[in-house]
Amino acid sequence: MRIIRLSLAFICFQASLTFALSTEDQINHYINQVEIPRLAEIYPDAVINITLNNVAALNYLPACDSESIQIRNQRPDATKRTNYEISCNNPTWKSYAPVTQSIMIPAIKTITPINRGQVISKSNTDVGEVDLSSLRGHVFTKKNPPYGQVASRNLRINTFITVNLTTPPMLVKKGNVVLITAKSGSITVKMNGVALENGVEGQQIRVQNTSSERIIYAKVVTDSEVLVNY
Repeated sequence: MRIIRLSLAFICFQASLTFALSTEDQINHYINQVEIPRLAEIYPDAVINITLNNVAALNYLPACDSESIQIRNQRPDATKRTNYEISCNNPTWKSYAPVTQSIMIPAIKTITPINRGQVISKSNTDVGEVDLSSLRGHVFTKKNPPYGQVASRNLRINTFITVNLTTPPMLVKKGNVVLITAKSGSITVKMNGVALENGVEGQQIRVQNTSSERIIYAKVVTDSEVLVNY
């Protein structure tokens, strides 16, 4: 229910404030009571700050004889800058207030240089705070760490690790002996085989059956097993 109430509020918020409050005060009330709680629902571990820009321009707006002004975030998905649409019913007018957002989230970063192809682990990473707007791609967190992933390029110290900077580890290498598990309904057959190419988890690779020498495609399950479904 809380999420529904917040969603309705950010679409179009009408501050339940007395006429005595200034436009700036009403916008700050909207920030503290609507926007920060809304963003906290989306980013529960974040430190969120929102700054109202060009405050002086608000002094040139006509007085609003309505009980309160109406405020709407024009870009609710923004992580850095957005505009609040502010309007009055009596007299009728509309204006825009620019704001800057800071959404600092805890994320995994390097504490030593990591070379391309090197495994990412707890020993070469730590947790730091980063502004969400400075990131490109999904970032790894303590709840979703990149441990066991391989760096797809050289990473400098204090680099926050995102999905596009990693690749899955190579589980099976060409020439490895693997167990081929073949399934068809309730029937399961296991046989020995040899990988004919490298493969990461979930990847289809060519495998040769040791007994029949037949070449098949199988999905990599572990570093010693591949799966065939018929």
